[in-house]
Amino acid sequence: MTAINIDRLTLKLSGLSQDQGQQLVRLIAEGLASHEISSHSARDTPNLQLNITAQPNANVDWLANQIVSEVLRQLNSTLA
Repeated sequence: MTAINIDRLTLKLSGLSQDQGQQLVRLIAEGLASHEISSHSARDTPNLQLNITAQPNANVDWLANQIVSEVLRQLNSTLA
């Protein structure tokens, strides 16, 4: 399994409590860890920028899944 390092993850969020923010970060980490990431897609990717708009009643699980999906999509697109 390929290891990747995330040096910094910055989230600009509104409407979440500190506990929800911590849960979100944990879910993102678990989501990324549970996917196979090609070493080619992870190599030399200095930064990614995501813009995800949550629905008003979206929960933390949904938001984490959206973030993980977009990170994986962008990493995989570096192979193309």
